[in-house]
Amino acid sequence: MALIQPVENGKIPTTEEEEKTTSAGNDLGYDEFLQLLCAEMQYQDPLEPTSNTEYVAQLAQFSQMESMLNMQNSIESSKANDLVGKYVIVKTTSSTTGDTEAVAGFVDYVQYENNQKYLYINGTRYSLDDVYQVADTEYMEAISLAEAFKASVAKFPDPDKLTLAYQEDFSNLYAVYDSLTTYQKTYIDDETMTKFQQLDGTMAGLVFGSAVLALPSLEEVTLENKEAVETVRKYYDSLTAFEKGFINEDQYNQLEALENKLAELEEESGPTE
Repeated sequence: MALIQPVENGKIPTTEEEEKTTSAGNDLGYDEFLQLLCAEMQYQDPLEPTSNTEYVAQLAQFSQMESMLNMQNSIESSKANDLVGKYVIVKTTSSTTGDTEAVAGFVDYVQYENNQKYLYINGTRYSLDDVYQVADTEYMEAISLAEAFKASVAKFPDPDKLTLAYQEDFSNLYAVYDSLTTYQKTYIDDETMTKFQQLDGTMAGLVFGSAVLALPSLEEVTLENKEAVETVRKYYDSLTAFEKGFINEDQYNQLEALENKLAELEEESGPTE
C-alpha cells in the first residue's frame, strides 16, 4: 500500500475492501494511522511545518496505545477461554420489548468474530459482555448434589411414621450422604438436614429394637445365643451419641440383662478348653 494517498474532499479515498474492514472493526491500525500521518505531512502548512519530533511523538503515542489495546484484547481472550466448561448466567435485553432475560448454562466453546468474543451456551451465542455471573464447577456440583439429596429425603415419611420397610432405601440414602465431601454437605439446607438426622436416629432405634426382640428371653437364653447377643451389642456400640438417643431404654436394659445372664452361665460352666 502506498504511503502517500490522494485526498478528495478532505478525505483519503478507500477501496471497498478497506471500507468493509473498517466497518467490521472500528480499530485504528498501523496502515490507517500511516495514511493519516502521510496526509498530514503532505498537506501541512509549508510556512509552519510540523517538526520531526512531533511526528515521532505521535508514532510513539500510537504505538503505546496499540500495545495497551493488544494487552486488553489478550486479557479478554484469556478471560473468555477460561469460561469454557464453567457455569455462567447471561443477561440479555430484548431490542424489541426491552425485557431482560437471564440464561444459565455451561459454556461449550468461545468464538472470535470481528474483534468480538462470543460464548456458546446450549447451542446459542451470547456476547462476553453479557455475562452476569460465573460459578465454579465444584460449586455447581455441590448445589446439584444438595438438591438431589433434598429430593430424596423428601420422599421419606415423617420420622414418627418411619418403619423397617424403609430400611434398605434409607441405607442407600445414608451411603449417598456419607459419600459427599464436607464442602458439598454445607449446601444441604437446615430443614432437610434436620429431617435426615431424625430419620437416621429413628431407623437406628427401629433396627436395634428389632434385633433385641429377635433374641431369646432371659429364661430361655443359653450360651449358644452368645454370638447373637454380641452382634446386637456391636451394632449398639457403632451408633453415634445422637443415634443412641433414639434407643428404647427398656430394650437396652433387656440387652444388658441377657449379657449378664450369659456371663453367669459361663461362670457356672467353668473354664473352656
